[in-house]
Amino acid sequence: MESIYGSIESELQSFGKSFILAPELWRKFHIDGIDNIDFSKWKRVKMMDDNGKLSGYTNEIPSQYGGIYLYSIMPEIIPGCGCYIMYIGMASKTQNENLRVRVRSYKSQFGENYTRDRVHNLFDKWGEYVYVYYLPVEASTEAIEDLETRLIACFLPPCNSDIRDAVVKRKVKAFGSL
Repeated sequence: MESIYGSIESELQSFGKSFILAPELWRKFHIDGIDNIDFSKWKRVKMMDDNGKLSGYTNEIPSQYGGIYLYSIMPEIIPGCGCYIMYIGMASKTQNENLRVRVRSYKSQFGENYTRDRVHNLFDKWGEYVYVYYLPVEASTEAIEDLETRLIACFLPPCNSDIRDAVVKRKVKAFGSL
């Protein structure tokens, strides 16, 4: 029986990413002690359109808040199944920055003038499958940063290069990954 995939033109190893899936970290995650965080407000939009450009859906992301955003890959083969969290970031609410502006600022990573290899590779290799989840937050920059630090330490996304939680960072370094 012939494979439905025929010949595969790309080198599959170029699509490989290492993940640490640590249920112990998931169980320890909490938002206690961070004020004004409503975890039920998470939303999702497609990051790029089928032509490799910034999706118009990113205009739905509110501009009146700071918050948390994460980039995930969703193959969309089985609805609601198979989400890979690749990057977690934060946006402050200032005169020049907000959640929408920060998420959309990554469009510079789509083309030739990128400055962040991990994020550029995310969009370059999986662009049409990248979704952004975002959580608008009406809290201080310190609270948003605290939540980002906790989420990165919990999920250990492969495109984040910095783990701020000292205990988790030490353990990951000892493991030799990320």
